[in-house]
Amino acid sequence: MKISKVVLGMLQTNTYILVDELSGLGAVIDPALYLPELVEAIEGAGITKLAYILLTHGHSDHILGVFDLKQKYPEAQVVIGAEDDICLRSTACSLASDLGVDYPPMNADKIVDDGDILQFGSETIEVVATPGHTPGGVCYIIGNSMFSGDTLFYKSVGRTDLFRGNLADLRESLVKLGKMKGDFIVYPGHGPTTTLDTERKTNRLMRKIEWSLM
Repeated sequence: MKISKVVLGMLQTNTYILVDELSGLGAVIDPALYLPELVEAIEGAGITKLAYILLTHGHSDHILGVFDLKQKYPEAQVVIGAEDDICLRSTACSLASDLGVDYPPMNADKIVDDGDILQFGSETIEVVATPGHTPGGVCYIIGNSMFSGDTLFYKSVGRTDLFRGNLADLRESLVKLGKMKGDFIVYPGHGPTTTLDTERKTNRLMRKIEWSLM
């Protein structure tokens, strides 16, 4: 699988383009904005068919490109966690209204929850529910790659002081990720790539003993 990244928008959101090289199928994770550089990256990736538009959560800086992207690639399935599906129709839930941004309401093609599996050519995509930053936040795992959205960053985690955020839920999600077997390359929604083992060792917010100090 090939992975490329385009950083989009004022909040420097990481939008990922995936290609299963055996089938030619492609996926886009968190299209922050529909801009020429995103279209060029998709068209230059060697994708024969865009299969999925995967959303890690429903905040506007991760979904504003989905509406035009779906029009350009109508066969691509829009996928989002169950509790964040409302964000595709509510600018209040997505926080777009806070930025004075509007968008046409739409429905996801596929609502996912913890443990769901999506077929992606020769690969499988495992859904891991990680609420906290938002109620419907998920991570997507493909092979040894984890796309963590705004749940887990390099030496940091997603904030919970925004509308619908929940610190207790985020704590449980981080404990859950910390207990996963093996190591993963972690591709977060913002900032540099890291690994799960690195975060287990150096990210104090993943270490349960530290939560009482927050």
